[in-house]
Amino acid sequence: MTNMRPDDYRIEPEHLGPLGDRPLAETAKSTGPEDLFPGAAAFLSPRQQRRRREQWAAAGPMVKRLLQPTEHVLYVTHGMHMPPVLHLVALGAMALPYHQVVLVVTDTRLIEVMLDVRGRKAGTRLRSFPWSGVRDLKMSFGKLTLQPASGRKQAWKVPLRGDRKLIDLLLARLRPRLLQEGAGHAEPLPHWHCPQCGHTLAANPVSCTHCRTPFRSSRLAAMLSLAFPGAGLLYAGHPFLATMDFFGEVLLYALFLLLVVEAEPGAVGIAIGLGAFFFVMTKVESVHLSSILVARTKPEGPATQSNYRKVVLVGGLASLILIGGAFPLIGAVRPVIDRDLDAAGADNPWQVSRDRSEWDDFADDPTARSRWTHPSGLYVTLFAYPQGILHSVGDFRIDYRRQMGGQGPALAIDDDVPAPFEGFRSVSRRTDGAGRPIALVHYFVVDREHHDIHQMAATVLDEDAGLADELMRDLLSRARWIEATPPARGGPGE
Repeated sequence: MTNMRPDDYRIEPEHLGPLGDRPLAETAKSTGPEDLFPGAAAFLSPRQQRRRREQWAAAGPMVKRLLQPTEHVLYVTHGMHMPPVLHLVALGAMALPYHQVVLVVTDTRLIEVMLDVRGRKAGTRLRSFPWSGVRDLKMSFGKLTLQPASGRKQAWKVPLRGDRKLIDLLLARLRPRLLQEGAGHAEPLPHWHCPQCGHTLAANPVSCTHCRTPFRSSRLAAMLSLAFPGAGLLYAGHPFLATMDFFGEVLLYALFLLLVVEAEPGAVGIAIGLGAFFFVMTKVESVHLSSILVARTKPEGPATQSNYRKVVLVGGLASLILIGGAFPLIGAVRPVIDRDLDAAGADNPWQVSRDRSEWDDFADDPTARSRWTHPSGLYVTLFAYPQGILHSVGDFRIDYRRQMGGQGPALAIDDDVPAPFEGFRSVSRRTDGAGRPIALVHYFVVDREHHDIHQMAATVLDEDAGLADELMRDLLSRARWIEATPPARGGPGE
């Protein structure tokens, strides 16, 4: 029996009896020696028959390990196994291509041979469903559904209308063979088989109990997925998915770094938490997907597992270095304030305070850097904003205009600051809580060398706006850059 070729088993849809009022050979408009069986042209075009013959030739060597000499092949069809919902979620749009099968319908059982993603070569998963253990078999809505007496319901999408039509005719002949010995004698289905010798196995076996062929380990696949991006999928035998997983995790890592670097000071913790959440979800998905794809009785060479265990160690160490090195890297590239503004000159009338405890306003604002007071009574608060690598002065100016517009002030002046500094000036008007007209006078100075923006802000009665603007120009004319001097908190012990 083992020396028989797939061609030795002819496809005989009417072996169990006629499928219609007339033999199938009489229903076809034309017949030829290349037909899969007499009357095949009534169901499949010549191109479809050639494709089916290629699929049968690919799956046949595995199927013949199961077929008995007296067993008859009734039909061979192409389909897609409908996996559990979580498997569909894991693979998404690629679920059906990665679950392509050849279904071989015989007079005693249904045999399933999984194909590769292109549907041209046989995979390694080989299962069977003896009719004696099947409670129900039906074709509806383009799916062939099989309900075992013991076991999970199985379904296959059958894409070709001709296949569905012929299987529908076959069902009437097959149903009397279902569960002939009763549900009490039915074995749990499906039967898993060794792809090397055809021997019946338990689901997801470590090795074949008959020919001793070892199979790839779901546990090792999970460890590889955790250790290094894409390693588990590569071990499962899917280099394309492994490559996509690798680049996907690298992109996610880069986005995480960028998110933390660009986050506002108070939002760094949120950015880290969000990155950790997506990292965990990505790893869970990689482990799940590699476990799905490796659980297909894939034979494993004697040195394969040993080599991949080394990958676990090396890849795990590399991943730990990358994850651990993320925080020093973030600290090195995260924008910080490098300089502050100071006013110089022998006749300088401005008094500076860098002690938050002396401020009436903005003492708790992390962007506030100093407060300047003029003898006239005007005080000006200086703020500083480090800019990330994705921000520009133009973007900052647009965001500021949008923010001020949303708060209601009417923008009266919007122009550039005088040389030698770069930046822009903004004067807005609105009313305070008492209904008095007030003016918000803001100067924004750009430190291009360190990519920072420094803001000089004063709020005065509208009638004093001109004087405030003149005094702030005087402050700016005396301003010079100094090393960053963060404000003190003040209070006991400081």
